[in-house]
Amino acid sequence: MTTNSYLPINFTISLEAWAEIEAIREFYDKNRDDKASVLMISWGNTVLNDGKSWSHVVIGFYRTSERYKIRDGIQMISGHEVVFFITPDLYSKFDRKIIKFEREEGFFLAPN
Repeated sequence: MTTNSYLPINFTISLEAWAEIEAIREFYDKNRDDKASVLMISWGNTVLNDGKSWSHVVIGFYRTSERYKIRDGIQMISGHEVVFFITPDLYSKFDRKIIKFEREEGFFLAPN
């Protein structure tokens, strides 16, 4: 029996969030040869110079040239390839949540 070297996806993604993810992908890919390949979802902390900070959902992409590095961590959600780049201590933040997107708030977790 093999064990996964990643934590399984434990959340869903709203239609609005998918639309924004695709808009980001299109923007990223414009004028680039090394296209966005696999969606990455994580949790991050932003800290400003004035000391203000907040935690939030992070959306990014692995490029086509990087696929070989992350191939064993790719999972599927709603027909899309995703790397859920999270540590065990943050895993429960996503449990049974939905990633939503609103212009004013960006990407965020909400009860499903």
